[in-house]
Amino acid sequence: MTATDYTERRQFVRVYFDGLDELQCRFARAATGAERHEAAVHDLSLGGLHLSLEHDGGFSAGDRLVLLRLAYRNGQVCETRVTMEIRWIFARPGFSRLYMGCQFHDLPDAARAWVTALVKAKERATAAGQTPGREQG
Repeated sequence: MTATDYTERRQFVRVYFDGLDELQCRFARAATGAERHEAAVHDLSLGGLHLSLEHDGGFSAGDRLVLLRLAYRNGQVCETRVTMEIRWIFARPGFSRLYMGCQFHDLPDAARAWVTALVKAKERATAAGQTPGREQG
């Protein structure tokens, strides 16, 4: 029997988002930058993000992208450009979405501060059983 190590190897705290509308992003290919793509963000950390698109886009693992915008549903927006690399892609015939994991490269200070604040707010809200950006009523 082989021993499996299930310890967390992530360097950064990661937070998860529900639905397709909680956190949205806009990005372009680093090489051309011409075509803009909109995607839902499913999780985020200072190391990168996991997103999904409604179309294939012809992406491959290793492609360089430029993150142009992150927009949280409560109106918080970060428009600092961030270079990122596609680390993995998951797509299956019959699935309506393409999923990609992207790693940030040289996260600028402004984007680092925005992501850090969002991660902290999301962690506090999750611990309190709330969803940040939504009115409690």
